Amino acid sequence: MNTMNTQASPMNYLALSGVGNVGKTTLARHVLAPGSRASIVTLETHSPSGDEAAPIDSGVLAAHLFASPPVGLILDVGVGDCGAALEALALVARQDVRLPGRLRIVTPLLCDSKSVAGLRWLLGQLPEVLRPTVRAIWNRVRREREDESTLKDSEIVRAARSVARQGGAQFCSVPLYESALYDPAHPLVRRYGSIAALASLADSKIREATLSEMSTLLAARDAAQAAQANASEVFVALNG
Repeated sequence: MNTMNTQASPMNYLALSGVGNVGKTTLARHVLAPGSRASIVTLETHSPSGDEAAPIDSGVLAAHLFASPPVGLILDVGVGDCGAALEALALVARQDVRLPGRLRIVTPLLCDSKSVAGLRWLLGQLPEVLRPTVRAIWNRVRREREDESTLKDSEIVRAARSVARQGGAQFCSVPLYESALYDPAHPLVRRYGSIAALASLADSKIREATLSEMSTLLAARDAAQAAQANASEVFVALNG
């Protein structure tokens, strides 16, 4: 029996960014949770809707990181709690030398200068030992040739890669492509319960639909399968 695998610490993931509205929750729900089968804990004292969640502090965050449940944990950290997350990371890193080996800090980027500034700030705030755990990923990329070219050739992308390289972070080699199905209010996702359920929709169920619905369902199933395949590739790349 391979005891090294059975005794290995589970991987924990922090969806963390120095700026908001870049897709941390999308990554947590659609890439990290399906790939790791870990539970998501949302830590956000000031929700976008203005509702107050339970107050948190760096001690609560540190407790989650120290706990290391059997399948790991996904921490979706609101931008307003980024400072508390950084305090917790610094605290745990000082006391647990294993933390860098069981942690991925996943930072989504959009192709704008705000994202680059957020990545630079985040790397500057992290303890040096944890900077290699950062995985930056391009989010909301359309499946069009010009967008893929932009990811390779634009000035903003070159700037972000330079920031990551100088800060010791790594870039995910696979972007997360834009999908309308990531919107929890999407009517077909709400109807079938999840992207996974839509992706596995049986032909027999589609044939039961009206003619006008059949083409919609076929296109939606194709889109769901493409989203799942992309999310799986992203998860593998994040852990590489």
